[in-house]
Amino acid sequence: MTLIQKFIDRCNKRFYIEIDRIPPEGIESLPTKLWPFIWFFARQVKGLLVLLMTMELIVAAGVSVTFWYVGQLVKQEQYPEAMLWGGLGLLVLRQGGGAFLHALYDLVWVPYFGNLIRRQLYWYTARQSLSYFQNDFAGRIANKLMQAPSLRDAMKSTIGSVWFATIFTMSNLWLMASVDILLALPLGVWLVCYGLTLAFFVPRVKSRSKSHADAMSTLTGQVVDGMTNFLPTKYFAQTEHEDARVVGLLREHSRTFRAATGTVWRMSLVIDCLNLTLLISTALICLWMVETQGHAGTAAMAMALPMALQATFQSGWIMFEVSSVFENLGTVQDIIDTLSKPHDIKDKDDAKDMALKKGHADIRFDNVSFHYGQSNEVMSNLSLTIPAGQKVGVVGRSGAGKSTLTSLLVRAYDVESGAILIGGQNIAHVTQDSLRRHITMVTQDSYLFHRSVLDNIRYGNLDADMDAIVSASKRANAFGFIQGLEDNKGRKGFDAQVGERGVKLSGGQKQRIGIARAILKDAPVLILDEATSALDSESEHAIQSALESIMVGKTVIAIAHRLSTLRQMDRILVMENGAIIEDGTHETLIALKNGHYAKLWHMQSGGFLRDDDKQEMEEKAAE
Repeated sequence: MTLIQKFIDRCNKRFYIEIDRIPPEGIESLPTKLWPFIWFFARQVKGLLVLLMTMELIVAAGVSVTFWYVGQLVKQEQYPEAMLWGGLGLLVLRQGGGAFLHALYDLVWVPYFGNLIRRQLYWYTARQSLSYFQNDFAGRIANKLMQAPSLRDAMKSTIGSVWFATIFTMSNLWLMASVDILLALPLGVWLVCYGLTLAFFVPRVKSRSKSHADAMSTLTGQVVDGMTNFLPTKYFAQTEHEDARVVGLLREHSRTFRAATGTVWRMSLVIDCLNLTLLISTALICLWMVETQGHAGTAAMAMALPMALQATFQSGWIMFEVSSVFENLGTVQDIIDTLSKPHDIKDKDDAKDMALKKGHADIRFDNVSFHYGQSNEVMSNLSLTIPAGQKVGVVGRSGAGKSTLTSLLVRAYDVESGAILIGGQNIAHVTQDSLRRHITMVTQDSYLFHRSVLDNIRYGNLDADMDAIVSASKRANAFGFIQGLEDNKGRKGFDAQVGERGVKLSGGQKQRIGIARAILKDAPVLILDEATSALDSESEHAIQSALESIMVGKTVIAIAHRLSTLRQMDRILVMENGAIIEDGTHETLIALKNGHYAKLWHMQSGGFLRDDDKQEMEEKAAE
């Protein structure tokens, strides 16, 4: 193994950053201000930061000392062998320090620190509430998360450029002043003007860069949204409309991009003028010193002109690095605005895992009130008891409170007052993951990952073997069509990829895979939210048989507009305006004269509840 490889391995071992690391205290919240947000991540690698800053200081000072050393050689007229060897040693030390710095940046900082930030931001974002994801584009959230290395790059530019240039310039000033205070005057004035130029332009670069980053995120989110929903775009012949939306967003993206780059260009023009002034004024002073001091002036020129020239070379580099820092900080601020929002739903500090014994999954709503941030309550003082093992159907028009009932049960939202208990345990006092492990939910839309059929079904139980997966697919009436699947890469059956959100499958096929996943989970509480709505009559009959078998021994809540699917329920609840207005078996409710359920049953055509019959029902109820 070569020395270089040994050096690389030692760097990796000594300074390796664990990407999957979470701070010991966890991440209960993220700072919402820029500098605390940066420190939250920087403190996790502060040892490496101190080392980087120390090495940059040594290298920057070494560059200045090298120029000073050249001046000393000229001043000596004769060059003793010791001075030449000293200069050579100084160059080797400087180059060696630079190589070590590059190793730290390229082998440790860049590959790992950015992904550490991404990992922790993903960990925090994945624990946001349902409403958080409903109120933003998934593509926009993902884009902000993937931009996390902007923080890494801002810190790298600050240490590797701004800090380096600061040490280098201050060293130059000190060394020039030690020779002649007049020699340091141009560089000192230049430094003040340079700082004022950056102070004027950089905040504007930051502001325009933040606007550009936001425009980029919106563009990404809209494009992803359009690509994800390409079916309605095609079916409604709205390709031109979507194209026009993208063109408008691209125009805004170009406008914000030009505003940011235009500001940088103007700043560059001012700095170029300052650099020219520095070189001319330094050269004039050096010529004057040669005329007045002779050989000593020549030695001063040999030191000062390279220093000034190097400062002008670095000025453009530093300008762009500082601009990059603030561009990245603008992006980081945008990340903060999107990803640092506090969690709406949190586990209590003393929350324990829910433990339910088989047959003890009774559900109780105790004077529960809730509203979605609205002035009027969606649910007010609702009380409901569902014994363990009972199958309950829930009906009502859109907005009656059916989905709210189940959303509160899985703690997608927290109740404002009252309590919900499962097996005698307040769901607000147990961990969210343990609560949801005991609940299986089959929704109207079966959400599938862009992965294989096997991965999607096994999601219900990651430890399930192939026999259990095949059995679940057969019970869900999915095994037959799965055997005939083949994707564009030739993968077949359970190995076939289903496409984004299952786009390669029909609605009924997606639903049956979702039901197979639910069967595999086998939780004591089962929620069916229009679980058979996407199936044809033949598949629905087969799935109803499968659902009947998996409902045995479970506490079931089934929401349906198709009332015929609820006839096998032990009990049916009719909801209106967040309240339960009727409660009983199908036969009991049908027998109620002028009852809401009875009217709904007789008004249905083909078993579907029609919301546009509301006025007719109210008229009949008034008779």
